[in-house]
Amino acid sequence: MPFDVRRFDIYRKVPKDLTQPTYTGAFISILCCIFILFLFLSELTGFIATEIVNELYVDDPDKDSGGKIDVPGNFHVSTHGATAQPQSPDMTHTIHKLAFGEKLQVQKVQGAFNALGGANRLSSNPLASHDYILKIVPTVYEDLSGRRRFSYQYTVANKEYVAYSHTGRIIPAIWFRYDLSPITVKYTERRQPFYRFITTICAIIGGTFTVAGIIDSCIFTASEAWKKIQIGKMS
Repeated sequence: MPFDVRRFDIYRKVPKDLTQPTYTGAFISILCCIFILFLFLSELTGFIATEIVNELYVDDPDKDSGGKIDVPGNFHVSTHGATAQPQSPDMTHTIHKLAFGEKLQVQKVQGAFNALGGANRLSSNPLASHDYILKIVPTVYEDLSGRRRFSYQYTVANKEYVAYSHTGRIIPAIWFRYDLSPITVKYTERRQPFYRFITTICAIIGGTFTVAGIIDSCIFTASEAWKKIQIGKMS
């Protein structure tokens, strides 16, 4: 017995008391199933994956931590001798990494945790001092389990200058001056709720079959009307 593709027709027509499958209905039904499967897999991937939501607020995120940065300060690199200073200091430099707080090894979080990384001052004046002005932003990362990690991002501005006093040229130095921002950035790892996933799947299935049924009904009605017109022409 040859296979009849019309068996796949979900939208069977009812002339009188008999259901009548059609090739058009079967084709639309197959497309519906493929479309639903595609959307289901897309929603399932989104449900399994997590998203990172960020927010800003004014607060001290780590009140009980002993590693908190105490709000403005500075540190510097220079040349100091016990008996004499070098005659020709050279303060050209490259910064590979400058970071504060705990390292956040999270792929989806892209921030300025090492804003000075790769800074190259090898072509600058060897006798020049360098000032790096850092604005440090407290950062909190909360994972799905509710565990929090505290780190710091920062923005940076810099200037280069040769300093003099009434006694002559001042020994150059590399200064890092930092200040803590009152704004805290919080990253929260979230997953779509299960009830929303089920609701979306039901909406996909119901909506797809409803729209496809309307399309199939319009095509069938137009086909029947065309047949009647052709019969009327022949008669």
